[in-house]
Amino acid sequence: MDTKLIEYILTIAETKSIAKSAEELFLTQSALNQQLLKLEKELGAPLFVRTRNHWELTDVGTLYVESSKKMLEIKKDTYSRIEDMAKRWKGTVTVGLTPERGIQMFTAIYPEIHAQYPETIFQPYEADVETQIKLLDSGQLDFGFHTIFEHKYKHIIYRHILYEPFYLCVPRSHPLAYKDKRTPENYPEISLTEFKNDLFTLVRKTSTLRAVIDRLFAKAGFKPKLLFESISMRTMQRLAANGQCCSIIPRYYAVEDDDVAYFTLGPESYWELSTAYAKNHYINAAMETFIRMASDYWLAHSYIEY
Repeated sequence: MDTKLIEYILTIAETKSIAKSAEELFLTQSALNQQLLKLEKELGAPLFVRTRNHWELTDVGTLYVESSKKMLEIKKDTYSRIEDMAKRWKGTVTVGLTPERGIQMFTAIYPEIHAQYPETIFQPYEADVETQIKLLDSGQLDFGFHTIFEHKYKHIIYRHILYEPFYLCVPRSHPLAYKDKRTPENYPEISLTEFKNDLFTLVRKTSTLRAVIDRLFAKAGFKPKLLFESISMRTMQRLAANGQCCSIIPRYYAVEDDDVAYFTLGPESYWELSTAYAKNHYINAAMETFIRMASDYWLAHSYIEY
């Protein structure tokens, strides 16, 4: 099933430039342009509005691109089903991973999954949940691992892996911090209102976690004083350990630390780790095995390993 021409058009639509597309596709600009002109002649309509430095899709071009994406998805699903029937997996599996947590799981299970499927390429993509959703919709990801607080998208299949609590991370020098060592089962519950005068470092607003955290602060009746925002849970945990601020982090990053006291924040302070993929996307045996291995890894590893 030859779809090279479709891939050429999709690349031009994405880059909005014939020159950039030719470079990405390792073609001469003249050769790529000839392919495009031939297709437009066949269709009887232009696919792009051309300017010197910027190309935009026409209405016909938009229809062609939307239909082409569906055709590529059908091709990929068909090949996946054939590989399952033949018990020979030779394609590429694209896996969406959330930052920090995801890549550690990937590197941990990769030797085993590669040994089982030596001819399959497992390609990781680190991206936040919203970006992953777009990539799932476009067929650029086969599946992803999401940390979420609700099943927001009805066209996405969510497979539950585990529920994970959030902990308030407080410097051990804080007046409200307990001084003895405790296990997660014995972390005391506390109200955020006790910390309305403290500085916080929180995850960035674009994160799924931040939406949950903001709801916790809203319920507590105050907006936190921010030292700054970060994308790194490890950074936030270390700042608390250094006595700089408080933070709220998922259990996975709440490693045992003599310089930190952890508190629970009640029954609403948690999210779900799940596997996500588009409803119409076929999950073949290699993908199923990867999902199972990843789930087993996270169920066995409650905390990140530094």
